[in-house]
Amino acid sequence: MKKIVFALALPLLIASCKNDKPVPSVEQQEQGTLPQVPDSSATKPADTLATTDAWYGNYSGSLPCGDCKGILTRITLRKDNTYQLQSQYLGKETKPTIYKGSYNLDPDKHVVTLDAEGDHLKFLVVEKDSMIIKLDKFGAREQGAPFARYFLHKVL
Repeated sequence: MKKIVFALALPLLIASCKNDKPVPSVEQQEQGTLPQVPDSSATKPADTLATTDAWYGNYSGSLPCGDCKGILTRITLRKDNTYQLQSQYLGKETKPTIYKGSYNLDPDKHVVTLDAEGDHLKFLVVEKDSMIIKLDKFGAREQGAPFARYFLHKVL
């Protein structure tokens, strides 16, 4: 009798634990082909970044590198539309390179574009998650490595 009750209750228990979020497989994580998730900035009003100060500050992370372990990247975005970008190749005996200049903000797309000194790099500001994401030169997601490798997280 206990086996019958358990057998009937098991499907209900499993169904109640269902999570609607896509769960990436190991292969997807290794290849960087994660399930599509809605852009967290898509639900925000177009002028959110222009009217709040929360996204200004320091961001840090290690970006992908073709011939080294990564590029340690630190960027400071200031309210006066200036930035300081510091890059250092990991695994190589090089000094950090520092770039300073100004940036433009596209509040509709939530994209920051550095000036020529910063090689016109583009970053998507994801204020909700306290990070910026490096984009390609056209403003699209980078394709060379797993997507999460292009995240720079806010440093307090």
